[in-house]
Amino acid sequence: MSSKNDIDFIINNLSQNSYTFDDNLLVKDEIELLKNRARDSRAIYGLNTPIGTNIFSFLEQKGDIIFQLQDFKKSDLDAMIIKYSSKSLKRYIVINSDKPLINQVFAAAHELYHYSYSFIESSLDSFVCSFSKNDKEEIKANRFAAEFLLPEEALRNELKSFLQFAEGKFPTTPLYKQIAFCFVLVAKYCIPLKAVLYRLKEENISNTDYLLKHYDDVKKILLEFAEENVRVKELYSKKNIYINEQLYDLVPLLYNKGRLDDSTLNEIIKKFGLSETKIKEGLVTDE
Repeated sequence: MSSKNDIDFIINNLSQNSYTFDDNLLVKDEIELLKNRARDSRAIYGLNTPIGTNIFSFLEQKGDIIFQLQDFKKSDLDAMIIKYSSKSLKRYIVINSDKPLINQVFAAAHELYHYSYSFIESSLDSFVCSFSKNDKEEIKANRFAAEFLLPEEALRNELKSFLQFAEGKFPTTPLYKQIAFCFVLVAKYCIPLKAVLYRLKEENISNTDYLLKHYDDVKKILLEFAEENVRVKELYSKKNIYINEQLYDLVPLLYNKGRLDDSTLNEIIKKFGLSETKIKEGLVTDE
């Protein structure tokens, strides 16, 4: 492998970290395209209901995406994509198991955008770059993920049901009821609270700047609510029973197929704190 295809380059440049939302960078046509792409992607997988934690099994059903879990030492990393081979369309999406499950769900939808629309020709052998978090393409991936998990049609249907029991329009309902509505969307659609607040703003349902300004306080209430709600409690825990594969399976597989050399193998073991003995048990060598 070339010198720039080492593990530090992978971690610093090929991994997805914290999500940013800034639709000011997107023009109307770009937003409409993202909506259509999210709608088309849901149709491809036959989705007409909330996908939630089923996202992992749904995206794996065609065999071109395989999810892996790994506790990244570097906590700001959320996901990375690994190419199965230079000629194959198959990709491994490695999800950081140290993040809450709800973040892992969003990371999967975010990486689906990169897999479906962002990949470009690359000289890298085993690893394929998504884009840095400050890149406009990352903003697109975030909007796509939010639309994929909570489509406009579903959001407006939920709002219609909510307003049947509220007086007036959403912006004029009491603040505590607005917050409760957001919590329902978090639990039902497995979408992070901040993404829900932005979805309401994006669709011109409500200006949620006040809630975003006090986001930490609102999230604190949500986490307190999680103690009484089994579903929300699961979403904000780190346990993911929906992905079974680990890097302990993936790394030996790629090494045995010639996708990793000894140097990169050792770097991965070191950087991710893997057991060298356990990894090497799965290696096929000439000895």
